[in-house]
Parts: sequence; C-alpha cells; structure tokens
Amino acid sequence: MTPPVLPGGHPAEADHPATVPAAVLRRAEEDPDRPALTDRHGTMTYGRLVTAARELAAVLRSRLAGAEPVVAVLQPRTSAAPVAQFATWLAGAAFLPLDPALPAARIAQVLAEADCRLAVAADDLADRLPPELTVVRSRATEPGGELLTPPDDPTRLAYLVSTSGSTGRPRQVEVEHGSLRAVLDWYGEFFRLGPGVRTAAFAGLAFDASLLDLWAPLSHGATVLLADETVLREPERIVDVLRRADHAFLATPLAEQLLRADPPTGRLRSLATGGDRLRVWPPADFGAAVHNLYGPTEATILVTATDDLRRHVERTGPPPIGRPVAGARLSLAPVDGGDELLVAGPLLARGYRNAPESTAAVFRSTPGGRHYRTGDLCRSDDTGQLHFVGRSDGQVKIRGNRIELREVEFALLAVPGVTQAVADVLDRAGEAVLAAWVVGPVDADAVRAGLRERLPASMVPHLVEVRPELPLTVNGKLDRRALRDSATDDVPTAPQAEDGTFASTVAAAWQAVLGRAAEPDDDFFGAGGDSLLAARFSAEVRRGSGLDVRAALLYEHRRFADYLRAVEALDPDRMGATR
Repeated sequence: MTPPVLPGGHPAEADHPATVPAAVLRRAEEDPDRPALTDRHGTMTYGRLVTAARELAAVLRSRLAGAEPVVAVLQPRTSAAPVAQFATWLAGAAFLPLDPALPAARIAQVLAEADCRLAVAADDLADRLPPELTVVRSRATEPGGELLTPPDDPTRLAYLVSTSGSTGRPRQVEVEHGSLRAVLDWYGEFFRLGPGVRTAAFAGLAFDASLLDLWAPLSHGATVLLADETVLREPERIVDVLRRADHAFLATPLAEQLLRADPPTGRLRSLATGGDRLRVWPPADFGAAVHNLYGPTEATILVTATDDLRRHVERTGPPPIGRPVAGARLSLAPVDGGDELLVAGPLLARGYRNAPESTAAVFRSTPGGRHYRTGDLCRSDDTGQLHFVGRSDGQVKIRGNRIELREVEFALLAVPGVTQAVADVLDRAGEAVLAAWVVGPVDADAVRAGLRERLPASMVPHLVEVRPELPLTVNGKLDRRALRDSATDDVPTAPQAEDGTFASTVAAAWQAVLGRAAEPDDDFFGAGGDSLLAARFSAEVRRGSGLDVRAALLYEHRRFADYLRAVEALDPDRMGATR
C-alpha cells in the first residue's frame, strides 16, 4: 500500500538552504526588523534572534567537544528557549530539549542516556541539573564575536528528543537536519506560513511537536506567538491566543476540548492537531480548517495529514490520520492482530542514541531500503486515507503522551516495599486512564510519591491499588482482565457533602475527573491530576456551580479542602444560603 503524497513538496530553487538554521539566517538577512517571536516580555525581531543566538553560540563553541556534540536546553516558555536552541545550531551542535517539570532524577537519567555533558539553562532552573554537567547560563554572551554560521549540511545531527523506553529506561531519538528540513518545508507550504502570518505555539518544549510550533514558522518568515505556562492553564486564554493567530498546532486532548466547545476562532484559518487518537470531528461551521496529523518521533514529527476534516473527509467512525506527506513512503505489513504501519523515506531518524540493539529492532534494512516499524496497527480506506486501529505492543498514549507500560512497571518495582507491579490502561467514559496494581507493604500514596521522584507526571498512574496478590489465570499467567474488571467495579462514589451545593459539586467533579473520591487533604496533582485534567476539572466545577471558576485557582489551591474554600469564597452569599 503506497497512498499518494499530499500536495506540498520543496522549493525548486537551486540555492535552497539544506537546514533550518540556514533558512532562518536567510530570513534575518532579508528583513532583520520583521517580528520573529512574541512572548510575555514583548517582541523579538529576526535580527535580534540571530544576534542573541550568535552571542550565546560563541560561548558554547569554546566548551564543545567531539564531532557532533549535544547541548541540553532547559528554559522556560519564553524567547530564551528558541534562542538557546538556535545558538546550539550556530555553534555546530545538536540540542536536547528538557522539560522543566521533570523530576531531577529523570533529567539526570535522560542526560546520561544521551551522553550529554553541556547545558544551557535559565538561572532559576540550573540547580535542577546534575552537578557534573557543565552549565552555561542563558544570559552568558560574548558580544562582538565572529558571525558564526553552521555548515549547511543535511546529514549533521539536529536534535535529540527523549521517548519512553520498553527496557525501563528512556531512549533518545537522533534526528538529522535534512529530515527536519523536509518536514518543516512541507508543513510551512501546506499551511501557507510566511511573512505576515502569525502562528500560536502551545506544544511543550521537550516534545518534538514544538519544532512545528517554532522552527516551521521561523524558517518561513512568519511570527510565533509563544504562549507561556499561565496561558496553558486557562482554556479561555488559549482561545484568546488562537483568535490572534492565523495558524496553530494543538495536541489532541486540547484540540478535542476546543472542538467540543466550538468557540469563535477570530482570524484563525487553520488548526493542526496530533499526538493521540482523535475522537472528535470539528463542527461543520467551525471557523478554521482542521487537519489531523500523525507521526512517530522516530520519523521526524509527522508522516501523514488529512485534508480539512470539516469539508473534505467523509465522517464515518473516528477521524482518519490521513495520507503520507513530505516524501514519506508508507506500507502495511501483516502482523498478529492486524497490519502494522511501516515508514520509509527521507523523514526517518538515525535511530536511538548509543542503543544499537534497540535501533536494529525497529529500524530495518531491506532490499527496498530502510524502514521503521511503528508498532501501530492501521488500515487504508477506499480513498487512500489511513486509519489508526491500535498498537501491536505494550506502548500506549494517554492524553497525547507516549508511554511504555514496562517502563512504568520498572519504576514501580524501584519503589521501596513494592515486590510485584503491573501497569495497564483502563477505559473511563471513553478516556484512557493509566492504572497500577502493586503487591507489598506499601500504601498507594507512598507509591505515587516514589514515582513522582522518578517519572514525568504523565507516567504516574492515575489509579494505584495495593493488593495482597496479583490474580493469575488457570495457566499461571497474570490475569489482566481480572485486574481491569476489579478496578472498574471498585470505583468509589463521590461523597455527598452536607455543607452545601458547592461541596457536592466540587466533590463530584473530583470523582468524575480523577476517578476517586476526595479526602480533605488530597492534592489534585498528587492524586494523578495534570494540566489537561485540571482544565477538565475546572470546566466541570464551572458547569455545576454556575460560577466563573478560573483553572488557575486549582494551581493556587491544590488541596481539596483549600480549593473548596476558594470556590465558596467566590460567592459567599449563595454559600451562606445553602447551609
């Protein structure tokens, strides 16, 4: 199966830059005063972006060693992040983006797996890095230095990005400049990015989708509206940014929230989404074209895209994942359970850093060329559109985050007292929920606390149950169905508080979102909540109470009892009347 390639491609000019940094430098030369980035501090022009990156690159270059060095970047959601990434390219290195929300132990593990010894960090984040690492503060500059220009070589390493590992350790995917440029060229042309176009950037800086947010528009001369952490906590503020943009990419869970709410979209003309299975079709009168994208990290961000889901795709079942883009060559190979999607072509990553066995297991060389085994089961319809069916292994996606269940189980077994552990996924009202069952002299809160020291928040199970033993089948194998059934049957009911309608509303919302009854001292994020669940929880409280409850209120009052008091304080007269 080789579906036709979507419209797009690459410019035909002979001197077309082969790498993203070369393209951005050209844009800066053409119009240095053009706005490149807007963040909470103001606007940065293309000329200033290049100047700031060159000053930092001069400092980095003196500290680099090796043929293809890697520099970790630990920055907040401001222009400092793309400046640091660009500086690593100008210095002749690749960058490894780090998420400031990761536990320090996880950051150290990622750096060790990547064999990374140098980092650029913001002043208030540098102490999260291991002491043996050489750290350059993002303010470090060397003004008046040489005008550093990286070699325009598509075979050089551009970036590393961390992905969950089936061996219990994260793996670092190595991506070259040529494959990155191929994807971003297609993306910029397909969504008509260019001078005068404004794009909204919401993706986490440690995820490869952030390169679509930042470097696709910047290599095409557009302006990036970089949303900060406070914006991402408030769905209303996300919509405000979208209304000021011409184009945006939203992770699947955020896009689904937006499509369900169907808000006015202002000047927004196109919305791309991806990262998880899309289950929501856009309203027919939605104000922007909506395109569903699909792609594994190992194939440089994306390999397929749909036409506009509003008008040009038949609405039968869940939305498809589209047709191949940017020269990707796709095929389906029979495996147990269905047909596995294979990816070949110029978008493939090199493989996993310092992990030849893991690389060889999924990047296969055949007489027809090199291909990547995605592990995704897909089917093709009569129009050539691909549809995602499921996985052929233990990998799952939960709210857009790629998770290997074995890695979660390894982390569970590392918690003191845990002797046996199983992780799995439950379906709660159509939403995937990560669950864990453990055996040993521990309690669920201690297990969660131990995992938060080792894993990203997205990999900490939503539900943790301590059992005297794990159920087995008659053949002596783990009975996963029995575990799933017991978890489904044993969901506690929401407490019916006696102190007013607000208490019962908040308790019911807590139960609906977290799948467990609330205790006064329960911390929302300690109980398995994250930013997306926080937005959903706040929406439930707004609907039930009739109050304008900001999502930020939950970040200010994480404990159930504190949050309830904060909600009650929004309308003390009504609260008094209900007592």
